[in-house]
Amino acid sequence: MTNINQIAEVQFGLYKKKSKDGDTKYLTTGHFDNFLNPTLFDDSFIKITGKDTKFLLQPNDVILTGKGQRIFAWSYNESFGKVVPSSLFYIIRADATLIDSRYLAAVLNSERKRYELELLGVGSSITSIAKNDVLDFEIPLPSLEEQQKVIDVLDLLEEEIALTNQLLEKKKALKKGILNELITNKIKL
Repeated sequence: MTNINQIAEVQFGLYKKKSKDGDTKYLTTGHFDNFLNPTLFDDSFIKITGKDTKFLLQPNDVILTGKGQRIFAWSYNESFGKVVPSSLFYIIRADATLIDSRYLAAVLNSERKRYELELLGVGSSITSIAKNDVLDFEIPLPSLEEQQKVIDVLDLLEEEIALTNQLLEKKKALKKGILNELITNKIKL
């Protein structure tokens, strides 16, 4: 087991008022769907000033919710564009020679580790995880090769889930069409 402080630097996200204008996406916890994919950025942008650039997500960064009822992690990918996470998140700037951010996010999102993170949270209505607790948080750290194998398996499962969801949507549409045909007597039983 390895503490996060041995493989990464940790800082808070940026507190700024979001708007419809701006050159950078501003992530809040409400932007993530049930599959932890960021969506809906119609009115969540900010303008970056010189001092704010340290909050821009970089390759191999992971964000982790530090406040709120929903604890989760997300691995940043450059194809997502310029992004700054809100102060509800910790930015975990992982050392790419030691850990792959996709592996780190997967570990932090595992049922066991999310439970451990929830136990660290303090507060009665809005829980908050202290930065020192994030720094001292233990995770398993296999070789980069083993991490890649874990990522590959998870990617295959994600692909299978997406295909299953597409099939389900098509079956729902088919059911709707057949029901319509039955109701209008275009199909005889």
